[in-house]
Amino acid sequence: MDLQSTFDIPELCHQYGVQHAVISPGSRNAALTIAFARHPEIQCYSVPDERSAAFIALGLSLKTHQPTVLICTSGSAGLNYAPAVAEAYFNQVPLLILTADRPADLIGKRDGQTIYQQSLYGSHAKAYFDFPSFDENLETTHTCIHQALQACTSDASGPVQVNVPFKEPFYPEQNKTYQATNGLQAVVQADSSSTWDKSLLNQLTHYSKILIIAGQGHKEEKLITTLNQLSTKHNIPVIADVISNCHEVAQAIQHQDLFLINRDPSLQPDLIISFGLSVISKNLKLFLRGCKNLTHWHITPNQDAADTYDHLSEVIAIDTLAFISEWLNTQQEAKAAQQQFFTEWQNANQSAQALISDINPRDWTETTIYKTMLEHIPAHTDLHLANSMAVRYANTLAVKNQLAIYCNRGTSGIDGSNSTAVGTCLASGTNTLLLTGDVAFLYDRNAFWHNHLPDNLHIVVFNNNGGGIFRMIDGPAAQPELKTFFETDQRSSASHVAHEFGFRYLTAHSWEDLDTSWDTFFDFSQGRILLEVFSDAEENKRAYKQLFKKMKDLSSRH
Repeated sequence: MDLQSTFDIPELCHQYGVQHAVISPGSRNAALTIAFARHPEIQCYSVPDERSAAFIALGLSLKTHQPTVLICTSGSAGLNYAPAVAEAYFNQVPLLILTADRPADLIGKRDGQTIYQQSLYGSHAKAYFDFPSFDENLETTHTCIHQALQACTSDASGPVQVNVPFKEPFYPEQNKTYQATNGLQAVVQADSSSTWDKSLLNQLTHYSKILIIAGQGHKEEKLITTLNQLSTKHNIPVIADVISNCHEVAQAIQHQDLFLINRDPSLQPDLIISFGLSVISKNLKLFLRGCKNLTHWHITPNQDAADTYDHLSEVIAIDTLAFISEWLNTQQEAKAAQQQFFTEWQNANQSAQALISDINPRDWTETTIYKTMLEHIPAHTDLHLANSMAVRYANTLAVKNQLAIYCNRGTSGIDGSNSTAVGTCLASGTNTLLLTGDVAFLYDRNAFWHNHLPDNLHIVVFNNNGGGIFRMIDGPAAQPELKTFFETDQRSSASHVAHEFGFRYLTAHSWEDLDTSWDTFFDFSQGRILLEVFSDAEENKRAYKQLFKKMKDLSSRH
């Protein structure tokens, strides 16, 4: 089999900005493996577990904002990519997935290691392509890869599958060397930026209770600065969900999940303007869905919008920063009602902040430990938050420092938090902290089963012997099956994983233990460190629920 078209794929990827490839071992993908491993400008990683490999690739793309290539053999290997592919689809992360395959004439004949690989990820991939491996016209094969890479990054980014069949022999012949075809270049894509109706800005004068909601997105310093200026000039409250990376906006609303448990009617907006992807706060979503006479505009350059609050009336196809900048430059008089609305939101946020500040600092529960932990994180750290309770604690208690926040909220699964953190570490030397629970950590322990472990990764495992979130939810918490089938009670420690994969291991069962660990744990010059914090699940529930009860009691007294 002539492999020239295969050896052209890495160079085409390089021309489109690809910097990394994550390869899982196999034979049918041998030509792809060799071609990428020999490309001087693409860093390749060998990761045996395909599920972990895919989440590592996701982390690489999150950090570089460029497609990462995934390569696997035929059969069930590609199916193991599915959780990360779905996450990438809903979180709009570019991945190019190259699934090696048997020739079409061997499919459906019970030949070894064959499944139906066409459109393997269904609606969770942006596009699917059959690579014309046996077409001798290189232009045809190049066109396939051009189209796949363009699909990865055009409009809303996302995962794209290219199925690449190989027939034997699929290893390069001895003494034969392949070089990429001369002159391979990326095809310049036409500017797809949309025009938008700027007269919408004039309609802002029709509203006097405008609220901005920032959903999940990358950290953008200029957007933070401009939002801050807009909020100050026009008295617009800005809800900065913890995964929005907008928490550095001055006077940002960060405790919405806590104080909106009261559904205060004085906080009801008449216009919400949202941008970004999902938000964590369930109380925010329930509050806004219950509002009457509410208009919702969503800003997105991709025409990609979800009616999260059941009031969507306008999708504005423009970059968020461009819209906010245009709005900032409008000459609109500040309305008294808008000023009062801004004050109401600030007062509510400050009431919640006061409750959090009054938490007993020596109460050995996850609420207090998370509060203290979030206050200690050094500035300029990449903070990864695992699902399920880690991200909720952070969203309730808020982050303050200059941090970049990562969380797999496309699908909100626990299955790849470790691996995603490893991926972002591999893409840069930034100090990285992962906050996770025992179940999520142990579920993804194969994130470390390879030879590329970074030294800039520190992990806190909150071990409460099971999935603590189910104790927080009234439904499962009331069932006799709670411990066995919902929490999945487990008595394992992260110590074995730490020792097996070369993490320095610290443990804390009390504040005395933790007080002696801070300096060591947050010293990133020490290399990989894992801190395991043990606590009681019932005490954790008491403290977290009590915080919300105090918020309700505070409202009833006013």
